[in-house]
Amino acid sequence: MKIILINPPAREKEYNSIVVPPLGLLYIGTVLKQAGFNVKIKDAFAEGMTWENFTGYIRNERPDIIGIGGMSPVIDTVFKAVKIARLYTKYIILGGPHVSLYKQKIFTQCPEIDFGVIGEGEETILELVKALNYGYPIENIAGVITKSFQNNFRKFIDINTLPYPDRSMLPYHLYRYPLLKHQPVTTFFSSRGCPYHCTFCDKSTFGSIWRPRSCENVMGEIDIIINCYKIRSIIFYDDLFTLNKDRVIKICEEIIKKKYKFEWKCEGRVNIVDFEVLKLMKRAGCIMIAYGVESANESGLSYLNKKTNVNQIIEAFNLTHRAGIKTTGYFILGIPVETYEDELKTIELAKKIKPTYAQFSILSPYYGTKIYEDAVNNGWYREVDAKNPVDKDLKRPVILSPNWTEKKLQDILKTAYQKFYLTIPYIYRQILSIRNFTQITSYIKEFLNIIKWMKVK
Repeated sequence: MKIILINPPAREKEYNSIVVPPLGLLYIGTVLKQAGFNVKIKDAFAEGMTWENFTGYIRNERPDIIGIGGMSPVIDTVFKAVKIARLYTKYIILGGPHVSLYKQKIFTQCPEIDFGVIGEGEETILELVKALNYGYPIENIAGVITKSFQNNFRKFIDINTLPYPDRSMLPYHLYRYPLLKHQPVTTFFSSRGCPYHCTFCDKSTFGSIWRPRSCENVMGEIDIIINCYKIRSIIFYDDLFTLNKDRVIKICEEIIKKKYKFEWKCEGRVNIVDFEVLKLMKRAGCIMIAYGVESANESGLSYLNKKTNVNQIIEAFNLTHRAGIKTTGYFILGIPVETYEDELKTIELAKKIKPTYAQFSILSPYYGTKIYEDAVNNGWYREVDAKNPVDKDLKRPVILSPNWTEKKLQDILKTAYQKFYLTIPYIYRQILSIRNFTQITSYIKEFLNIIKWMKVK
């Protein structure tokens, strides 16, 4: 059987400064390839394909199976790709977070889909493809859903048993990330799951149990990335890379021992920051840590169940900068228990802690989360046009509580970007940080994107 895994094109052909490997598809493709199936991955987004190009490609290939992943913010492009592919393939399989959340509702959203894979997909997809290939029954395959039946989630995988992703299946030379100096970049899972329970977070795919790969397993994949692909920039996609201090130390010591020279970014948490570990991470090549700050108000942090406080936020950014590591701060606006004036404090906190990059987003009650239930129960749930310059949504769910109207949400978001980015000190810091022509191009385009969105002269 001929199998093609698809990352759909962008809604419109345009320059994207961030283009990273679809790691979920890559794991699926590697598992199928190692089992002997005829499989390839088409990253139409990275290749900058138009929808006309994509249609011609699928029409010419006519695969037996098309597999496609889907996240809710861009699910419209997934469904569009499915409708195109329906004419030229026998089976269409959808996996990823969106189907894990909505389950059988996806067949109402997109009737052209034949099978859904819920939860982690590597073992489920292999069983399903074997069944389709050899004519075996599929009704009892854990993790598979159809219009007529819904099986239970499969037990979580021991991720140390998974094969290393075969990056030769992707156009890895096309991947870029403007905040990392070396191109191309790649993505990497060293663990799955997160033990914290933030109310805005979806755990339907990887769960709440933190499952790390061993240091030896992690280093085996890094060996291949450095020695075989000559890639010098890695983004760790773990929900929380820094959770286990001893494991971080061991990985960093091995990187230093092997004298590997590459740069990497990861996700951290402000309440588990250790200065000695930060210094070791810096020596091992870590150039950026992203922290979920969310709010400067204790009421907002409590509503989001962050289990952090403002003092920890300030200390984490101070220590990270002292260690010589850049930072990204994630900030949430439109929290129903906060007022407009409260969130001006969040913007001031962002300016005070000076992250290298700040992402301001309106709180979105996505289906399946605790805040979704809260918003629906209170009659606060609405869907509005996406107004964020970095979001990929067409429509974005928001909470219109007594403290917030749609106009207020738009105003606080624009105020945040203006007060943080459109200042002489910030622009000056960014100019000093530029290391290559790619960064110059990306920064200018992103800057102009913000200006255009804000309609500032």
